[in-house]
Amino acid sequence: VLIFGGITGWIGQMMNQLCQDKGIAVHNAESRIENRGDVEAELDRIKPSHVLMSAGITGRPNIDWCEDHKPETMRVNVIGTLNV
Repeated sequence: VLIFGGITGWIGQMMNQLCQDKGIAVHNAESRIENRGDVEAELDRIKPSHVLMSAGITGRPNIDWCEDHKPETMRVNVIGTLNV
């Protein structure tokens, strides 16, 4: 299993722990989802049986950041998800 968002994301970390608890081999993606070439290379290198997607921008310090940074939010949350 390859998890996008499993390194720093709350949901991704929970998915990672659930997989480990079940004895499932799990890898946390290192590529940025908005970089299609890096995503493809990581998928080709790891060749996972399953991919779990939980990566995305939620806004720091709060959701207002996303409203003020719409291009960056769209690039990650929409285009990045399509890349995966």
